[in-house]
Amino acid sequence: MKYLFLLIIMSCTSNTEVQSKMLIVADHLENCVGVGPQFCMLVKENPEDEWTYFYEQIEGFTYEEGFTYELLINEISVPNPAADASSIRYELKNIISKIPSADNADLMKTWTVIKIKGIEQLSSSPTMIFEKVDSKVAGFSGCNNYFSTYKLSENTLSFGPAGATRKMCPDMSVEDLFFQNLPKIARFEIVKKELYLYGQNDELLILAISQ
Repeated sequence: MKYLFLLIIMSCTSNTEVQSKMLIVADHLENCVGVGPQFCMLVKENPEDEWTYFYEQIEGFTYEEGFTYELLINEISVPNPAADASSIRYELKNIISKIPSADNADLMKTWTVIKIKGIEQLSSSPTMIFEKVDSKVAGFSGCNNYFSTYKLSENTLSFGPAGATRKMCPDMSVEDLFFQNLPKIARFEIVKKELYLYGQNDELLILAISQ
């Protein structure tokens, strides 16, 4: 998917400044705390940026969870805002794209790894158990039990740092390669009962089957 990047248009009328820019909006809301507890949209200006909380409302925009948006919005300065009020007002100019999230229900199960890049034959079988709550993944890494988090958007998939128990086994090769390849994963495909995990260059890193 092609993204349009930051577009700045500045204009001044009296003391009011208007800045137009692109905004990417995530497909789900998260708990946050502004003046009080609330649900916030997650936004960023460029695909490679980290998601940040968006505490305000965008006039003219009705958010629907389950879709990733690209919006063109106006940021309008508010002279002399009221106490505890924002000094910026947000206004929708155009919805550039509205893309439904991938149905990730098929990913939320237990997978047994049958192939890892860098090793011909597995002496043990790592597992990957995906949980939708808190975006957690855990399982057996070949010697130890491990836990991590994941980020999922459409068919892109990435993993956070993994933690594990500290048992030593006679053969650590499977576990070592599993942990080496896990942070390199960039996207996934599910074909029937097989989970294909690819790197940035579409190189197959891990292949697993569902139980």
